[in-house]
Amino acid sequence: MSENSDAVVGLFFEVTPQPGHSVHYFSFVEKLKPELARYEGLLWLSRYRALFDGYSLLSHQLWDSEQSIENWRKNKAHRLAQTAGIKTHFKDYRIRIGKRLESWLVDDKSELESCSPGGSSSLLLSVHSNAPVIDFIPEEYSSSKISYVDLAASKQFITLLKPNDLLHARALRSGIDPDTIDKAELFLIGRNYSMIERDQAPPQKPQKK
Repeated sequence: MSENSDAVVGLFFEVTPQPGHSVHYFSFVEKLKPELARYEGLLWLSRYRALFDGYSLLSHQLWDSEQSIENWRKNKAHRLAQTAGIKTHFKDYRIRIGKRLESWLVDDKSELESCSPGGSSSLLLSVHSNAPVIDFIPEEYSSSKISYVDLAASKQFITLLKPNDLLHARALRSGIDPDTIDKAELFLIGRNYSMIERDQAPPQKPQKK
């Protein structure tokens, strides 16, 4: 059934390491695990590798609030890892953060609730599946879909799509084989930035002189 999503915020951290630098990303992950375990606002986390090139990565997280994400962003060890990544190890990255509007489980037959916003260019649909869903995605989304395989479970996948509006989100979800899809979640992205596009990035602390 459709879950209550009022207190869930999704974070999508997509990163392309410099050639040969993936090992450094995973080193940061291991070092940060004890730090991250102390933050109760983290509800769920999984990491994936991109199918389109085999080395780009996705860290997908669910948090209980944007404030919890901000608290983690300010963690000293996390900031040091980010700085090292930006200066040395990352070719590019993109972070998208937004409220989860709806979450549908595999046996859910319901449609989107009428209280959801009527349309938005900032919608992001994440499709969790037990097999790639590329064949079920309409041609109009071929240039924007991104599929990843779970690093810890080789038969679990996630595909990210940018529906034009809620009707398109509903059509995309219903068009996928129900035997393939495990869960679909719709997010309204409120912050979207990369290494180059910084308009929506959090303000940086001034450097100490």
